[in-house]
Amino acid sequence: MNHDANQSSDPDRAVAFMSHDHEEARHLLERIVESLASSTGGESPDLRKDLRDFIEHTRAHFNREESLMREIDFPPLPVHKQEHDARLEELVSCLDDLDAGAVSLDEVRELFMGRFLPWYRRHCATMDVATEKFAKAHIETKDDG
Repeated sequence: MNHDANQSSDPDRAVAFMSHDHEEARHLLERIVESLASSTGGESPDLRKDLRDFIEHTRAHFNREESLMREIDFPPLPVHKQEHDARLEELVSCLDDLDAGAVSLDEVRELFMGRFLPWYRRHCATMDVATEKFAKAHIETKDDG
């Protein structure tokens, strides 16, 4: 989806990809949570595929978001990007370790449910909301000037 702030004078449309991506992520997360919750005796057959799909979606979303932040000269970009990089690396490492048999399903469950999900919800509610507000204000100001 094109979100180039320079081409759009509609601030809502310029950041619409964020809401769309978050909604898609929510559906992927629901599948992973369901897989983790139902896999008490053994791993759900779709868990690894769902984790890979979520990682791929998240990587693309972070790239789109970081592009937007660069376009609008968003001052906290380095901090926001650092959070993205750290959490994505953590997810990729977790899946790699699961594939290698280096972590148990319980450890994956703890990482995902205990650390990643709370971080993700907080991040969307704080940093992403701030990014979206800044982007909308930036585009409106640019159009007024």
